[in-house]
Amino acid sequence: MQQGPYRLQSDAFGDLDKSIRRILRSGKEDGVGAPFDRREPQTREGLGLKAGALLVREWNGKLERVMILEDGFAWNGQTFGSLSQIAKAMTGTNWNGHRFFGLRQGKAVVGDEASERRKGRAETAATVTADAAAGEAPP
Repeated sequence: MQQGPYRLQSDAFGDLDKSIRRILRSGKEDGVGAPFDRREPQTREGLGLKAGALLVREWNGKLERVMILEDGFAWNGQTFGSLSQIAKAMTGTNWNGHRFFGLRQGKAVVGDEASERRKGRAETAATVTADAAAGEAPP
C-alpha cells in the first residue's frame, strides 16, 4: 500500500475503524475474525431452519416453494440471502419474510383487540341503522 496518498486521504476524510485495521493487519484471507460471521438460518424465536427443508406458500393461486440452503434460500432458480427478499420478489411489496412464510405470527393480541373493537362498532352501527329504519330515535 502506498502510504503517501493513503495518509492524505485519511487526514482529509478520517482513518479506518480500529476493528477493520485489526482485520487487515492479521493478513488472513479467509475472513476469520470478521465482525459478521455467517450463521445458520433461523427465526427470531430460535426455530432452526435446516438446509434442504422446503417452505411452501400459496400466492395468487400458485404454490411457491422455497428451499433452505446452507447459506441462504433458493426460489425459482435464484438464490437469496433472506426470506424477506424472496417475499418481495414474489409480491412486489416489502414483507417480513418469516411472517410471509408462516414461521412467526404477528402481534395477535393487538390485532384481536382491534378486530373486536371494529366488530363492536359495526354491531353498534347496524343497530342504529335498524332502529332508524324502524322509526325509533337514537339513544
